[in-house]
Amino acid sequence: MRIAILFILFPVLLSAQKVADKFILSPAGFEDSVIREYPEKPDSELFLAAKKWADNIISNPVDAISREIENQYLEYKVFVPQAFSIEDDGRTYTWDAMFDLSFRFKDELIRYDVEIVELSSPDAPTFQIVGGENDWAFYAINNEPYPLTSDARKIMEETVNDFIRGVSAYVNRNAKIPEKN
Repeated sequence: MRIAILFILFPVLLSAQKVADKFILSPAGFEDSVIREYPEKPDSELFLAAKKWADNIISNPVDAISREIENQYLEYKVFVPQAFSIEDDGRTYTWDAMFDLSFRFKDELIRYDVEIVELSSPDAPTFQIVGGENDWAFYAINNEPYPLTSDARKIMEETVNDFIRGVSAYVNRNAKIPEKN
């Protein structure tokens, strides 16, 4: 029953969220999807290319995968150690990041979605996207960019946009579907 509902909702899921040209970190995180077209590439080839990218980039890709529907959907938990650093008063603080990265494949398109799951550090203050009194933040309470974090935000945006570039590189290598025995 769940699979049937997912198949019915899949076209809605592909177009329900706002779409951007690239991922931009806002006060609410990475809000928009990014959709790329790969003309003359069937969904099965796009799916395989994304899996090959994950196999070569994500450590333990089998453990990192959280959901998979063949030729339609992939979702990974992606850990990026030392994702960004901030210097303040002569000290450097570094945070690791955990992302949910999902791919939806349909009609020669890949829809990319990224969500920040966790920002952590053993020796740095708590971090969040929107500011609080005792936390570090990319944005202050009034949703204005926080000055110390402008470079860190750019690094985070570049990191997640690299996911798109990496998968696209595998798509453009003309990944071939292996024959099933």
